[in-house]
Order: sequence, then structure tokens, then C-alpha cells
Amino acid sequence: MTIFRNAVRRVLAPCVAGALILGSSAVLAQSTSIPASLEGTYSLTFGSAQAGAPLTDGTTVDMVIAAGGTVCIADLVLSSPTVSGAEATWSIPALGVKLAVSDVTSGSFNEANVMSTSDVFLGQFTGSKTSNSTRCGLLGGTPPNMNQVSQLMTKAEELYADLFPSTSVNAAFSILDGFVYRYYPSTTTYIGIKDNTVYVMGGEFGDAPVTIGTLANTLAELTGQPVDPIEEPVVEVPDGDYSLTIAGTVSSSGVSTPFTFKIDSIPAPGNTELDSLEDDVRKALDDAEGVDSSTFSSFQISEVSVADSRVFYRAQFSATTTTQTVIGPITTNVAYNLTFEYLKK
Repeated sequence: MTIFRNAVRRVLAPCVAGALILGSSAVLAQSTSIPASLEGTYSLTFGSAQAGAPLTDGTTVDMVIAAGGTVCIADLVLSSPTVSGAEATWSIPALGVKLAVSDVTSGSFNEANVMSTSDVFLGQFTGSKTSNSTRCGLLGGTPPNMNQVSQLMTKAEELYADLFPSTSVNAAFSILDGFVYRYYPSTTTYIGIKDNTVYVMGGEFGDAPVTIGTLANTLAELTGQPVDPIEEPVVEVPDGDYSLTIAGTVSSSGVSTPFTFKIDSIPAPGNTELDSLEDDVRKALDDAEGVDSSTFSSFQISEVSVADSRVFYRAQFSATTTTQTVIGPITTNVAYNLTFEYLKK
């Protein structure tokens, strides 16, 4: 996570040699029609350069076309193309250009034209497929599903606009050291994904990245879909002193509120047996303001991960709060959806 903290603070120059920008089409969730026969790695040469072209004639690059419409070319990673006729087109707002690859109708590579945003021809890449490999090193060891990334960002901006205001960014993501991330300057917050794990950082979340959960499960939570519960494995946790970050949402009367609570020094869970984890949830939240851990019920534990220096899991549970008013006590039902991340000190 140190890599992520450093990566998201770096400024990416808007040039082909240094930019790592993920272009996004207007319809993020649309299905793409890229034939499987086009997937693979290509060796390309740029030619027919026109005035305003981002490259000079003779520039060579590698291009990877992967499943789902993800393309890596030079230092660019593109996703969510629009398909019209024989061409699949990716928009790259930060560079003011588009990349149009053909021929998606025949399933055989013909060329990749570089166009301005107003569809002026700037040049083209020609070449051939060198292998069937679809691995893009820029996206890390486990490349994420870019349609899911787009949906997650959009949903987070919709549900938590005070933390992730969409008006503060354009329709692009930044990519560095395997992280796909978006920065929101007005709130100084970040959302990042690496190896299919979602992180947030900055603003109310603090200066260190906070693990939210897997990409698939986090997206399911945001869209109201069921999350896959874990089985009931018992894993011993290394002894030692840990810091604990609890993050997520607290929902009541249809309103969800971000929740963050940190403990500087705490023992790690004894093991990952569900009853043990439920007890640890109660103990960890005993001192949290406005929380009555004695009323916790209906636990669901998921996304358990144990390493030598890190323990992570998600806890969903219900609780009640009682508030004294002039007309008497009022009891409110509350739903918690929290992640617990223990880091060995």
C-alpha cells in the first residue's frame, strides 16, 4: 500500500511518453463487440503523421487488445470503446485524440487510426500480431475488469457525491504502478483499484490508504446486490501489536453515512472463526462514539484475508440505538457495512 500512497500523489504529464490515462466512452456500461480473434499483442509503427499528430513517423509501440475492450498501447490504457461499423474507437480526453482500431467486422487487424476529437485524421499505426498474449503490465498482476471499475467509480460518485464529486474530474482514470485510480481535488480524496482490491484515501479517510474490499463485492454493495459470504474457515492469526482501521457505511432510515474509526494499538483477532471475529467487532467498536455494541446482531462476515502482517475482513450487521427525547426514548434500527484492516506494527 506504500506504492499506492506514493503513486496517487504523482502528477502525470499529458504526453504519450508519460501519460497513463484511461479513456472512457459516454456509455460506460455498454457491452463491447471486440472479436476474440483480435485479442493479442501487436507490434506497430506510426506513419502518415499529420500536423498536430502526437507522434512522429517511424515511432514503434506495442499494443495489447484484451477481453472486454481493454487496450494497452505505449503507456496508455484504454477502456470502454464505442463500436461503429468496422471500427472500435477509444476516446482519450487528456490527449485530445481518439484511437480507432479496425477491422472488428472481420476480426482481423487492419490498422489503428489516430484521430482528433473532431475526427480529423492525424496518422495511423500499422503492423501485425506477434502473440496471443493479452497481459498488460500496466494493470498489475491481476488486471481488473475495466467495466466494473467504471461502474464502481460512477456509483461511488452518485451515492457519495460529498466525498467523490464527479464534477471535479473528467471522464478519465489515471494508472500507475498497477493502480487504476481517480483523484477528487475538491475533497482531496482518492479511489484506487489494484489486484482487484478497492482502496480509498485522503479527506475523511486519512493520509493512509484504507482497504474497502474486492472490486466485485464493493460494486455489489454499491448497487445493492448480494455479497458472496465466506465459508467458515479457521485461520490462525500471527501474534503481535496491530493498528486497526475500520471504514464503511452506517445506514439508518434509508440514509447511508460514511464511517471511519481508528485504533492505534490493538491485538489482532485470535483466529478467523466467525464467532471470534464477531467478538472482535464488538470489542473494537466499544469505544466508538454513538455505537452500542451490545445491540449488534445478524452478523455476516466476508472477504477474510490473513497474511504475516495484515488481517482484513468485512463485517455486516444490524444494531439499534436509543435516543432520549422530550417525548420519551426513540429506538432506531441501524445497518453497518464495515471493513476491518489490522496492520502489524
